[in-house]
Amino acid sequence: MVDDGRMFNLDPKFALSAQQSRLDLMVAISAVMTAIGMACVGLRVYTRACIVRNMGIEDWTMIAAAFLTLVFMSEIIAGATQFKMGFSGILLDVQQMQSAIQNTLAIIMVYKLIVTLIKVSILFIYLRLAIDKTFEKICKGTVCLLMTWEFIVIIVVPAQCRPLHKLWDFTGEVQGSCINSSAFYLATSTFHVIMDVWILAIPLRLVKSIPKPTQGRLALFFIFGLGVFSTIASIVRLYYLRVFTISDDPFYESMPINTWSIVEVNVGIVCASLPTLRPLFSKQQRNRTREALNKGQSKQGSGNGVIGQFITLHATEMSISSPSVKSFASTMNTGKTSTTYEQYELNDRPPPVPPKD
Repeated sequence: MVDDGRMFNLDPKFALSAQQSRLDLMVAISAVMTAIGMACVGLRVYTRACIVRNMGIEDWTMIAAAFLTLVFMSEIIAGATQFKMGFSGILLDVQQMQSAIQNTLAIIMVYKLIVTLIKVSILFIYLRLAIDKTFEKICKGTVCLLMTWEFIVIIVVPAQCRPLHKLWDFTGEVQGSCINSSAFYLATSTFHVIMDVWILAIPLRLVKSIPKPTQGRLALFFIFGLGVFSTIASIVRLYYLRVFTISDDPFYESMPINTWSIVEVNVGIVCASLPTLRPLFSKQQRNRTREALNKGQSKQGSGNGVIGQFITLHATEMSISSPSVKSFASTMNTGKTSTTYEQYELNDRPPPVPPKD
């Protein structure tokens, strides 16, 4: 730690008060954003478990992501309060710098797992819409890609240096080697930005085909807007990650990365959870959703039972009176899919899609 005499030679932004203010802001943002995210997950679990009484794999995946987000926030707060994470390296002693690096390593592992789980949860919701084999294969393929990528990350991050403690060796006495970690982290972050855009784009054609009223369309635009904002947060984080990799003071530059990371994951959680909350605020919607899901469960033994569930759910939720939609739902539930499906192909229009709750 520098003494008070040396503080006068520092850039004003490196003054203790200025850096403490940055740290306090990061902690406040982390706490507020996590509280919002956890509230959405809590309401989601209550809606699915107590109201609709139908918890799916996408809900359990989101619960896992929420738990890890709490761990993530705890790591950020512990790093800020215990190790001065985000302070300039000029103001840290060797032990604090080593602890900050170790804590950062733990943060990276948790963050990467959270963003993967959020994306997988969204894709599992998409699979509830999968009345088209191509759409289903795209979703399942994306899930497999994300899980494979995360498996690689879990292996590489703790193995980036051999031995690992060479990563926080400032003496040069530890023998070993390290990969180009800056290039690796830039690659992983770029991959997730691309996946954000891809996951937003997958259902666009289906969503556009749904004959929703103005209020429903506004709700969809709001949810997609949150998804776009989460992607923007991911891009901003990628920018600060680039700044971090070329900085002469990476300890100082680490704070914006952590701040935008916590914003990104919690906005993603909110975006993935809002569509599941409609039965919470509408008794009519609650009854329709429960009835549709129960019908679907009673037919899961047949090949088209699940598809029928989705079509029935959408038809009841949207109250569509179109004969073609009713005919399609009836046909799917009885297993006679070919004629109606061909009709939609000829019209270049996909079948109606159920809501995400």
